[in-house]
Amino acid sequence: MKQLLLAGSLLVSLCAATSVNAATFASDHCTGSCGPQATGFATITGTQAGTNSVNITIDLLNGNKIVDTGLHAFTFNLIGNPTVTFSNFSSPLFDVFGSTTNTVAAGNIMQDGFGDFDYALDYTGGSGGSNPFAGPLSFTLTATGLTLDSFGELSRGGDPSAFFTLDIISGTTGKTGAVDCCVGLPTPFSAVPGPLAGAGLPGLVSACMGLLFFARRRRQRLA
Repeated sequence: MKQLLLAGSLLVSLCAATSVNAATFASDHCTGSCGPQATGFATITGTQAGTNSVNITIDLLNGNKIVDTGLHAFTFNLIGNPTVTFSNFSSPLFDVFGSTTNTVAAGNIMQDGFGDFDYALDYTGGSGGSNPFAGPLSFTLTATGLTLDSFGELSRGGDPSAFFTLDIISGTTGKTGAVDCCVGLPTPFSAVPGPLAGAGLPGLVSACMGLLFFARRRRQRLA
């Protein structure tokens, strides 16, 4: 019985501890089209990093890269418009728009046809499509009361409005422009199982299913 309880505890710990929150940039607004790309243009992952802090990681897919075509490299909103501090950048080639200290109040930042956003990062490593950034781009955001739910606010006055945008050069077509996230979702982040090291999502699913099967068989034998 103790072994059964231990297996159940391991199952809960494994499948709960590997929860991540991820979304995909899948909507194409590039001039001349950056796609099609069936798996999306990039993913964004948010992880609660303790009280008032969230870690953000943006991974570019299909050879796409971040550029500076006159748009902001990355834009987003936060519910309540808190003053935010950016830290722990994975690259020094990004500046916080409107700030020299990496702490900034919410603004009205125009991003092409998407309307106004609260916050933005600019890419300083190149101009136009030159010297693009392959990523990943990661950083930490800190603000009073900040959680993953804070990102559930769309841009204002956009056609369409969006939770996030990226300025990219396509690895598929070589075209540049904005891609956005997350069309049709009530909030940008949705909980999905995270991968086991070296196994990917199928590995996690298999592991959890295996533990469930073991626990069930064990209960039947003990009954």
